Amino acid sequence: MKSIRWKLVFIYLILVFIVMLMTGTFIILNIKNHELKKAEDELRNCAVYIEEQIVNGYNDEQEFQNGFVDLFLKSAAMRNIQSSILNSDAETIASTVSTQSSYFQEYKNSAVISALAGRETFSSSKKSVDSNFQVKEFMCYGYPVFDENSNVKYVIYVQMDSQSINDSLSQTINTIVIAVLFSLVLTAVLGLLFANTITSPISLLTKKANLLAKGHLEQHIIVKSNDEIGQLTRSFNYMARELRKTVSDMENENNKLEILLHNMTDGVLAFDEMGNLIHANKVSCDLLEVDEKRITFEWFLNKLNITTKDLKPDKIKEVTVALSDKYLSVSLIPYTGKNKKIDGIVAVIQDITKHRRLDDLRKEFVANVSHEIRTPITNIKSYTETLLEGALDDRETAIDFLNEINTAADRMKFLTDDLLELSRLDGKKIKFNFKKASLYNLVSSAVKQNIISASKKDQEIILKEPQDKNMFIYADEDRINQVINNIISNSMKYSPESTKITVELGQEDNHYFVKITDRGIGIPKEDIERIFERFYRVDKARSRAMGGNGLGLSIAMEMMQGNGGTIKASSKVGQGTTMCLIFPKYKDFYEKINVKEK
Repeated sequence: MKSIRWKLVFIYLILVFIVMLMTGTFIILNIKNHELKKAEDELRNCAVYIEEQIVNGYNDEQEFQNGFVDLFLKSAAMRNIQSSILNSDAETIASTVSTQSSYFQEYKNSAVISALAGRETFSSSKKSVDSNFQVKEFMCYGYPVFDENSNVKYVIYVQMDSQSINDSLSQTINTIVIAVLFSLVLTAVLGLLFANTITSPISLLTKKANLLAKGHLEQHIIVKSNDEIGQLTRSFNYMARELRKTVSDMENENNKLEILLHNMTDGVLAFDEMGNLIHANKVSCDLLEVDEKRITFEWFLNKLNITTKDLKPDKIKEVTVALSDKYLSVSLIPYTGKNKKIDGIVAVIQDITKHRRLDDLRKEFVANVSHEIRTPITNIKSYTETLLEGALDDRETAIDFLNEINTAADRMKFLTDDLLELSRLDGKKIKFNFKKASLYNLVSSAVKQNIISASKKDQEIILKEPQDKNMFIYADEDRINQVINNIISNSMKYSPESTKITVELGQEDNHYFVKITDRGIGIPKEDIERIFERFYRVDKARSRAMGGNGLGLSIAMEMMQGNGGTIKASSKVGQGTTMCLIFPKYKDFYEKINVKEK
């Protein structure tokens, strides 16, 4: 009986059954006692009546029998009662059972014995034989009659058939049993209805609670009463609302955390105390170049070349590892519980390849600057020492030395000017004087400025006239002129004599381009991506001999980017190089600049 509904009905039935049983028993006992009392009074009255009418009315015992006949003929009430008169020896001397003494019964029951002892006694449920010699159950009464000396002279014994009383009690019992059965059926029906009023809301609450536990949070129950069940329903609805709110807040926070972790540039791995992977974002798998399913704590430690002994509670372990062409910085962060033992590890993985390369570039930059400065300084110092040692007296030698010193100083000046220019570009300290400018005029002007220098090497600069010369850009004219001159100058510098340098203008959907093509030595494929790096030179000895310091293209790229454009290079060794300068059209870049300023 698992359901509370049936438990309530069962308890209700038991309660009603006990109440009805006790009530019925009480009623039956009262009726029985009442009937017995009534019978006792009737039998006593009968005995007293016999004493008065027969014993006291007749002087001769022989007349007692005739007295019974007369008495029963006169009194209808006496006809249902059998009576006998016994002497002191318990012998029947007169009886209503039989008129012949030979058929008189002997009575030796407790009522007679008690009466002979001088006590009137009532006895119920005694079996005896009636006048028709049938055994029946009687209620009997023994009544003593005393003489002048207070001795028992006679005993009047009367008995009554108890069948009517038993029938009445049986009928009463049957009525009570039927009432009990009817009450139990009615109680079961009402109990079931009553139990349903309690268990139905509880069953509904249980069903909704199970759905709530399974994640179906949109649960609501209509409140139908103001009793305890109604209060419980209101509490459930409040709990469901608060749970929805809490879960929603948690989901939002988890989503934010999930988005944050998955969009981090750093990889994040989390392991529990058993070494099981409990979280890994996509970046970590990409950095480690492995599928998430293959990541285990042991594999990870082997990758880092460390052991669990290297991990200490509340102490961050930092490791740098080289993987393929990448450098990874890994921070292992243990987290502990109340027992101060490691409950898990969080690993933060950073790709420091760019930083490492920048650091290498910085070192290379410092080395290049040192080398570029050291060479002219060494020349200046050596020539100066030679002059101080006596070469100053030789005017022709002194002039040569001073010219060399002047050339070295100019070289240092060019280098410092370029470095200062780059520094100002990096620090955004250069302000460009933007205005509407004709790209054709800028290019044609730069070509004219380099024609004389080209003629000295028997080189020819050819400007291909565009069909539409109305090419306008929003830029700093001086800076763009500087870039175009730098590219043309490089083409002249790295091209042999008696070659042509072609300058071509054109446009595409959203930009203009200027292509400067030479027939020079060309650039190897592996170097083409690095020519815009500072101090990078394909042929260092030749570049230095031509006066280059490896900063020109870096400055040109910075200038182009500052004006919204860029430079692309394509080349084949021994066939020449094409440098393509790309400019945004006037309207596009003008609007972009003005939006930023606003």
